Amino acid sequence: MNKKFLSAVLFGALMVTSTGTFVSCKDYDDDIDRIDNTLNDLKSQIAALQTAVDNGKWITDVTPTSDGLTITMNDGRTFNITNGKNGAQGEKGVDGSKLTLDAEGQWLIDGEPTGWYCAKKGETATVIVPEVGNDGYWYFVNKETGKLEKSTIKAAPVTAVEADGICTLTVVNPDGTTTVVKLPTTAASITELEIVGYLNAAGQFTAFSNPGTADNKYEMNSSAFYAKQKYEWEWKDKDGSQKVSGSMAEKTALVSLEGASLVVRVAPASADLSTVSMNLINSQLKEAPIALGAAKAYKGLVARDASANGLWSVPMSSEVLSDVGSLQALKQNFFIDANGNGVKDATEKNIAFALKTPSFISNYNLAFNNIDLKAANAFINDDDHGLVKDEDLTHVGNTIYYTGKNEKSNSDPEDRSYISVKLGATNTFYFDVPTSIYKSQIIVDEFEAQNWGVKIEGNTFTVNKYFDKATIPSFPVYFNYIELVNDGSIKSVTQTVYIRLERSISADVTLDAKAWTINAVPSKDNFTAPLKKMYDAMSAEELTNWKEFVSSYDYDVYQVNADGPTNISRYKQYGQDGTNGSKTIKDMVSLINSNGAIISNAVDAASIKVNLNQEWPTNLAFDKEYYVLVSFKDSKGDVLSTAKLPFTVNIPELSTFLVKQQGVFNGTNDGTAYIFSKDYNVADNDVVAMQYDLTYGFVKLAEKLAPTGATATTLTFKTNGFINGDDKNSEGKIVGLAAMSGANQGILVPGQTNVNASDAILMAQKGKNGKVYGQKFVVEVADAKYVGKYAYSDNEKKAQKFTITMKSPIKEGSISAADGSKTIAIDATDQQKIVESRFLAKTYSTAGTKYQLFPSDATKKGSSIYEWIKYNDDATITITSKDDKVLKVKEIKNTQEGEDGYEGYVKVEPVNPAYDTTGDITVTVNDVWGFSISQDITINVKR
Repeated sequence: MNKKFLSAVLFGALMVTSTGTFVSCKDYDDDIDRIDNTLNDLKSQIAALQTAVDNGKWITDVTPTSDGLTITMNDGRTFNITNGKNGAQGEKGVDGSKLTLDAEGQWLIDGEPTGWYCAKKGETATVIVPEVGNDGYWYFVNKETGKLEKSTIKAAPVTAVEADGICTLTVVNPDGTTTVVKLPTTAASITELEIVGYLNAAGQFTAFSNPGTADNKYEMNSSAFYAKQKYEWEWKDKDGSQKVSGSMAEKTALVSLEGASLVVRVAPASADLSTVSMNLINSQLKEAPIALGAAKAYKGLVARDASANGLWSVPMSSEVLSDVGSLQALKQNFFIDANGNGVKDATEKNIAFALKTPSFISNYNLAFNNIDLKAANAFINDDDHGLVKDEDLTHVGNTIYYTGKNEKSNSDPEDRSYISVKLGATNTFYFDVPTSIYKSQIIVDEFEAQNWGVKIEGNTFTVNKYFDKATIPSFPVYFNYIELVNDGSIKSVTQTVYIRLERSISADVTLDAKAWTINAVPSKDNFTAPLKKMYDAMSAEELTNWKEFVSSYDYDVYQVNADGPTNISRYKQYGQDGTNGSKTIKDMVSLINSNGAIISNAVDAASIKVNLNQEWPTNLAFDKEYYVLVSFKDSKGDVLSTAKLPFTVNIPELSTFLVKQQGVFNGTNDGTAYIFSKDYNVADNDVVAMQYDLTYGFVKLAEKLAPTGATATTLTFKTNGFINGDDKNSEGKIVGLAAMSGANQGILVPGQTNVNASDAILMAQKGKNGKVYGQKFVVEVADAKYVGKYAYSDNEKKAQKFTITMKSPIKEGSISAADGSKTIAIDATDQQKIVESRFLAKTYSTAGTKYQLFPSDATKKGSSIYEWIKYNDDATITITSKDDKVLKVKEIKNTQEGEDGYEGYVKVEPVNPAYDTTGDITVTVNDVWGFSISQDITINVKR
């Protein structure tokens, strides 16, 4: 787009300032310096304005003022264009004028018709912008000659003409010449325009998501009507003080539409389409007999003054035509009538229309599909409220008393037959066959409209204030409409609906949200929310009225979803046998008084209580939001106030049960476990199977799964038994899980994959200790249910996967001299006995637990470490000489306790005692799992 619209002829006596002043000055002979300064300022301001236009800025509004015009740009900046031509220096200027085109193609000056046209409605014409002559008069184009012609209309000193997306600004200079500036408007900024769907009279959106016909056009239903005679009608209120009359001439042609508004998308999204005139044209630039109103930001989405997402609704209405000649000729506006009979057959295509602005045309892809006129039914607010005749209802002339769910009473129809509406809520009349409706009109008696604050807009109305809050009587709303009939006749219908305003005291109040985690103790699985916030929202008078009128209450529970809330009040609670229970979610909710007791009178309500009692349905997601909606009502069922309690329901993270021991996992998911249990063996196996009690890998696992006084959480482990979990490796399944209790206590069942976590042992298969040692084995959560009911997801279970590497605490330990060295010196006088205190033995590492190499029987019984050691037949460990020709091991004795006791020892003897002897012994400790630790110790025997 070429955005360079500013003309160099601005360099007259016109000044632009950022605070908003364009000043046209008189030719002051005594103030030439000031004029020079004005021109210098003008140059810099023009440059700034030109830069704004070059950067994509455009005019969004031109408003006449008392001394000129105010121009608003789309970035929010405003400029006041004033004229001082007819005043002395500093005096007020003259009003400005704004020229626009109406729907008929007539030029308007400040909204007033001029009688001059650029083209008649439906004609194709190039808009020639009017000009201000040197004589100060407007010159308009003569449609016959195509040339500008002087009018009798005097031009204002500052004028703006909007046409074809351009605003032409004309300023009369002091010497009588004019300065003309052309600036882009919103219409000129449009780069994309797309029809995306339509709204019906009830505001329901239908998307043009797929072409409706084979020739790739979107279709909207319409009906053609041709009046066979003249018709007149009159609609009025009860006393006849308000009257709406209408008529339709014979041979009047019109098209009624299924949609009330087109929904269009415009780019850039910041473009304000409400200021842009639009019409529907075919490829020959001929207009459709359909009028388009001013666009409004689409209310279905968040919008400010301009639609923030570029979506707009454009109202549509039928054009009343008087020169069509026949119904067939009217229909020929919408399809290519190859047969010339005015009847569309299967081979004839609909004409495609495009949406046209002054400077942009959308794709030609909208078609109107003619359907026959059908009898229409009217509704208010929703399909359950149909205004259809029913012989059981009360009729007075054309008035139908709508009873809804209230019992009718012939003796009192106006009091008992009504529709309840909310204060300030929009109520909408609509039709099931909108193509059969020509006009409609809502009328309310002036007295009722004033007292109840009724506002009417099209087919909608709102009731905005209370007239009689004590009794709140109903009042009539007259809904009138013209129904078109296929035979060229019409029906004038009046239906009276009695409206009663609900006695609402306090608007919806949302309480503080609750994030609830199901408690493992059933009696503690409940939460409360005080209603203080609802009461605080009422004034003192409102609270007094509330206490006087409140009679009952009700509540429902909802789940929040992307497409709106779902009422789950009747969902079944979790039953005791694991199936749906007899109670509903609604039964969990109650209102309590200040003492915590369930109320019997609504006026005593202090808090909402939700008692889950571990019976929240298992099929309701924990990642959803829920809310309780409590409604307090008067004796007639009107809602006085509501309190909304948002809440979420969850269970503890699975990781809270499986807190890994630092000493086993060291902050990772890979644990190293020292096998220190030999309680469970593999049958017929002389060597104890490697085994690890998995509860030792986690912090208080058993206590967390089954706390005292609470419902236990079930958690089971599984493993596939392969090294690193790789079921392709050649070693096969060499570990499994066994239980520490139950019928299969300590028995490893190959392939067993589901053992309670607080009872599970990871155990090697028979004869596989050597293959298992030092290898990683994957253990996973097989199943987990909080309090035995609420299952954790597969992803949550996978996240808790860990590995265990089993090692012997003996084999991984150490043996040394008492000082940590590998050398022990003794004297021959010691009888060559190396006693227990000269050695240091530890389990699994240098930081492990010390144990004795020559323990007494009492010592063995006092520690489980000695259960891990496999002793020789004489209950000793194995100690041998590295070289029998140097040093021999003569005797090994365990510690003897008692009066004649002694410290355990190993006795060595030099082969050649003539001199000092140095030789090595090997100390070997075997464990019950078939592994051992051997350590060489150098012995120095002094003579």
